[in-house]
Amino acid sequence: MSSELARDYVALVELIEARMRAPFAWGKRANDCVSFFGAAILAQTGVDRLADLPDWTTQRGALRVLKGLGGLEAAVDGVLTSVPLALAARGDGGLVSTATGPAVMVIEGATLVGPGPAGLVRLPRAAMLRAWSAAG
Repeated sequence: MSSELARDYVALVELIEARMRAPFAWGKRANDCVSFFGAAILAQTGVDRLADLPDWTTQRGALRVLKGLGGLEAAVDGVLTSVPLALAARGDGGLVSTATGPAVMVIEGATLVGPGPAGLVRLPRAAMLRAWSAAG
């Protein structure tokens, strides 16, 4: 069975619903873009593919970790497989550019979802610059 077929999309939807109004919070186990994507991967695959990334609890800490790993793209490239934008599936991660810098969001289909200041926010899929498979 392929990893695509093994994904638990019900668990992914439940995670998104549970975090709908959760405020943004820095930390690998909190609610920033990387932690949200990591939680989405765990929910749908049962595997914490971002477990080896160093932890952080503040914006400064996150920036330090990402700088040490070569930036957000390089950090994700180090643990997940990049996929062509057209082949990125529901539950995969998409890189977007925001007013505060690059961010990873979870692909829902025609939209991407990720943490915002006062809950989850959505962007059109067309905003995606790169994509990574949640399957690894």
